[in-house]
Amino acid sequence: MAIVLNIIIGVVTGLGVAFLGNVVKQPGTVLRKNITLGTGILLGSLGAVSADQLLNYGPTLMETNFVPAIAGGIVLSFVGVYAGKRWVHLGTN
Repeated sequence: MAIVLNIIIGVVTGLGVAFLGNVVKQPGTVLRKNITLGTGILLGSLGAVSADQLLNYGPTLMETNFVPAIAGGIVLSFVGVYAGKRWVHLGTN
């Protein structure tokens, strides 16, 4: 159950980071917008699961450490969305 909760936390944080990335640097097409959202969701969930497995810090609920899961989801999805916007040119501005 802990992994499912980590994935939910990662999806929410990754979606938030991808949404903000699309607001800051708007995509040229709907496909680029969807690729950015998918990248944020995928990497956010991977970051949340891996950070929760590696770190033991903060409050826990159902064997999930919230602080590392949220931080891992934000950091890894930000790195992926930034790389997509900067190097793969998923934005137009």
